[in-house]
Amino acid sequence: MADDRPPDISQCATYDELVASMSYLHAKSEALTAQMTSLYESQTGPLSFSMQRLDILGASLSTSQQTARSLTKMISDASSVASRISQKVRQLDKEQSRVQQSLDYALKTQELKSCIIGIYDATQVRDWEAVAQHIHRASKLPPELVKGRFAEVMVPTEENPESPAIALQNETESFGALFLKEFEAAAKAKDMEKITRFFKLFPLIGKEREGLDVYAKFVCTIIAGQSRQLMGSKIEGPLFFGMALSRLFENIATIVDQHTPIVERYYGRGKMQRVIERIQLEADTQGGIIMDTYFDDRNINRRLSDIKSYAFSFLVQSFMPTGMGMNMGMRSMSPAVGTDTGINVQDIDTVLNECAVMIGRWSLYCKFLAIKWWAQEPKSEDEKPIGKNKFAVALKIPPILPDSKLYVKMNTRVASAFELMATFFFRRSVEKAFQLDEAPNLKRLPPEPSPSSPLITSAIDDVMYVLNAVLERTVSTGHAHLIKNVIGNVRRVLESDLVGMIQRKMRDETYPKSVGTSSGNGPPPPPPEDKVNGFLVHLNNLDVATEYIERIIGTVVASCGDGEVVSVFPFGNEHAQVTSALNGLSSSFDSRVKELLHDGVQVIFVQVVKPRLRPLLSEAFKEATYMPHGSGSTDDPEESLSQQQADLVRLRFAYGWDALMHPIRKILTERNYSRLLSVTSEYVSTLLERRVWAMTGRVNELGAIQLERDVAGIISHVSQGKWYFLRERFVRVAQLVMVLGLDEQELEAGGIEWVLTDEERRRAATIRVDEM
Repeated sequence: MADDRPPDISQCATYDELVASMSYLHAKSEALTAQMTSLYESQTGPLSFSMQRLDILGASLSTSQQTARSLTKMISDASSVASRISQKVRQLDKEQSRVQQSLDYALKTQELKSCIIGIYDATQVRDWEAVAQHIHRASKLPPELVKGRFAEVMVPTEENPESPAIALQNETESFGALFLKEFEAAAKAKDMEKITRFFKLFPLIGKEREGLDVYAKFVCTIIAGQSRQLMGSKIEGPLFFGMALSRLFENIATIVDQHTPIVERYYGRGKMQRVIERIQLEADTQGGIIMDTYFDDRNINRRLSDIKSYAFSFLVQSFMPTGMGMNMGMRSMSPAVGTDTGINVQDIDTVLNECAVMIGRWSLYCKFLAIKWWAQEPKSEDEKPIGKNKFAVALKIPPILPDSKLYVKMNTRVASAFELMATFFFRRSVEKAFQLDEAPNLKRLPPEPSPSSPLITSAIDDVMYVLNAVLERTVSTGHAHLIKNVIGNVRRVLESDLVGMIQRKMRDETYPKSVGTSSGNGPPPPPPEDKVNGFLVHLNNLDVATEYIERIIGTVVASCGDGEVVSVFPFGNEHAQVTSALNGLSSSFDSRVKELLHDGVQVIFVQVVKPRLRPLLSEAFKEATYMPHGSGSTDDPEESLSQQQADLVRLRFAYGWDALMHPIRKILTERNYSRLLSVTSEYVSTLLERRVWAMTGRVNELGAIQLERDVAGIISHVSQGKWYFLRERFVRVAQLVMVLGLDEQELEAGGIEWVLTDEERRRAATIRVDEM
């Protein structure tokens, strides 16, 4: 049918096409009608059944609808009744609330009247506690009630005709003045019972500030009296002012500790801060008096002026060229330069010690004050106590300290004086140590050097002793900024003066330079022994100074604690700053000295060791031959001779090596000798390698074995004992002589980590001559 489908009716061009199209459409319409009729008839039965069920359900819903309407009417009636009842209940509650408010108002008015009458009655019998309690109870009542018209009508009596608000205000002011007068009288009489009695009454009458102020005035009077008594009974001593300031801070700490519970009990948490503010003002006054007296009595300003004018003539002359020494010598005779008679270093040490005690006590006082101050504040979530005097986070400076006069004076005037005196004391000690420097006795040396007694000059021990004392004293101040400044100054003195003096002595006084010229082809004459030994001792000075400083810094850093305990650098990141400064001193000095040690070891090697190594090896290999003939049996005379030759080469080298290196070994420290030995072994390895390369065509199979024994013996002697690690320097020459003993197949076999290149191994194989 699809194949006979006529064209679309809109495209018909003839009558026949139109008739055909219409017939097709008519036939299709009849087919669709028949299909729909059949479908309808097939679905008529189920649809009829469903319609009947819907009619039955509709009848059932009608009954339910009627029941629902009946229930809705019943609920509506009940809701109306409940609404009327609820409205009446709310009205009754409102009336009852108003009655209760009126009753409360009346009772509170009666309470107000009772308080005012109670104040009058208690006043008659001078019961001040009862008066304060009545005023306190009245202050708890609402102000609108006290000032209300009802109270003005109901409260006044014949004895108290004033309105309650005015009466309470007058009574509060009157008894505030009375309690203040009684407190001052008790304080003057030092009657602690009466002091406590009236102190706890001030907050009850709303006079907290007045009570705290008069209480602070009382404790400040105690502090001032104790300080004046101490300063009045002045006892001469090197630490008098340090002890006076310590006693002042101890008295304040004792008072704050003892009185804080009392204040918190009667005034509440945080109220002690106001008392601490007043105490700090008194501390500024009394501490300022002690500090001013200290500066005057100890002539600090004059000492500082003398220190600034001291020219360190010995150090300056030591660094000047030789030609200018005479001019500087004339200058050193002038008193303006500052001589030992002008500045007594022992006096400076005494004054410095006292100054350190004062700054240290001040730091402890600041930490104590910070703990007490912030203990009055509510703890934040990130600041929880973790033990006695420990906190999870660092302390902060209390706001009362930065504006404190004593804080400014300690952090500027006193700290600056300490920094200047400490720097002078250390630098003058360095100068004095070199003025009195003594060299060690090198005439009777032990067979082996002692690590515990290195050969150094006396200046190193003296300087390190003073360095340890200065660092410990400075760190004991607990003043992070001051400590960093002093450490910076000490580092500059160490690197410029200490290291500079040793460097100058090495360059100008003990440089191991040969005094003659070589004769013929032999090596130049060795430098004078005293010059060489002096140079070696100065190398020891540098090495031992580095080791001592590492130990000193480690001990001082350990004394700083772990940064968690409040008693050691608790503010901010002070602990990290101090430890970083100390470690920076050690690392900076170590870096500076390592350069000089490297250069100094190179000097010893070039001037003393290197010129003897080539003749030493030539002597060791003298008359040695590596072209022996024999069957390889141990009974062969030539083989025995070869064995003796191998021993002879090793023994000759050992004799010459010990004669060259052992005198140096007895003087140098182990670390310095290790440095020198490392450089020397590298050069010995190079000389051996050159000698082996030069033997091309003069080594046979048996000779290769001898040569390997000779080289192994030399390597073993150089790297014996604790110097075994030096064998790494001889890897190339060891592999070179090993190649001589290998045949072609063994040479090409794997399993060896070669440092020689393929070209070098092939070239090495040509050194040996295989006999036909």
